[in-house]
Amino acid sequence: MQRRPVRSSSLKAVGYDAATLTLEIEYRHGGLVRYTGVPATIYEALLQVPGKAMFVEQVVERGGYGREQVRR
Repeated sequence: MQRRPVRSSSLKAVGYDAATLTLEIEYRHGGLVRYTGVPATIYEALLQVPGKAMFVEQVVERGGYGREQVRR
């Protein structure tokens, strides 16, 4: 999956696969987390909001999506 860089103090890049509804979040500290079952609207909103890390914490983490810690 191709990830695109984002402007954020803690996030480095985000990627999304619409076919599998998979969202990947790459952190500046090197971590990588994969979420499954994420609708495209959530990914699009993440790209637009100024507080991306807060959006991930409040919307994605609490959204009940599958979560896999790919890299710490």
